[in-house]
Amino acid sequence: MKQFFDKDLWKNAVGCTIGTLIGILLTFGTSSYLENRNKTEMARKTVMLTLHNLDASIRNMQTLLDELQQYDTLFTRAASLMPDRLGQMGSDSLQMFVNAFGSRRWLMTDHTTSSIFSNSFEVWQCLDDEKVIGRIGNCYSVLDVCREEYLRMEELRQKAYQAYWLECPPMDYPNAEKAAKALLERYDVRYVLSIHSNVIQMLKYTHDIICQLNERNKQVLHITQEELDEVGKLLEQDSYNFKSDDRKTPDKLNENEINK
Repeated sequence: MKQFFDKDLWKNAVGCTIGTLIGILLTFGTSSYLENRNKTEMARKTVMLTLHNLDASIRNMQTLLDELQQYDTLFTRAASLMPDRLGQMGSDSLQMFVNAFGSRRWLMTDHTTSSIFSNSFEVWQCLDDEKVIGRIGNCYSVLDVCREEYLRMEELRQKAYQAYWLECPPMDYPNAEKAAKALLERYDVRYVLSIHSNVIQMLKYTHDIICQLNERNKQVLHITQEELDEVGKLLEQDSYNFKSDDRKTPDKLNENEINK
């Protein structure tokens, strides 16, 4: 009986079909692998940019804290000498006190990276530790709270200083002692001075929390500070620098003069 089909032809056909299927699987498998690898790399870069942004915000907060602490020493000393012993501080320190109270200081926070991270669901999927997402979110939430509390105090301080200025500018007083005394006699000024130290303590506490959360994320993700510094080189050097207005930050206070 004649065979219905040729065995060699059938083997060749099956072999070609299997080869084609393997080729298709390899093609799609390779594409899928490359796509997943690219997503993972992009997710890591986004996380590194986010951690770098948090590092910059932490540095800005520390710069602000150092300045506020310096001012607080001056404010506390001036208030303690009211009403009759202000002259013990000396004219230069009293002038510095008035200028410091009227200066503007900013807590700079860049929300661009936060928005990118918050809206990148693919980045979240590529993170092995979901707690990282929570810690990053907590960092930005705490920063927002700090900024709101600080700006609330700054608004009160600016309003108090403007009212003082409108009543009589400090340069119109016969000397620095009288100008400082007039400033300290105002209720709104004394209220700002009363909450100033508390706001500093709150900022210090939250600053430490943010530092701990950010450092923990670096450890979990095995990201070194050197890697983050490389990311920073891709950004403008002055993007996150803390800036003040035209009023200069007073140089290091003369402790001997203040604490006379």
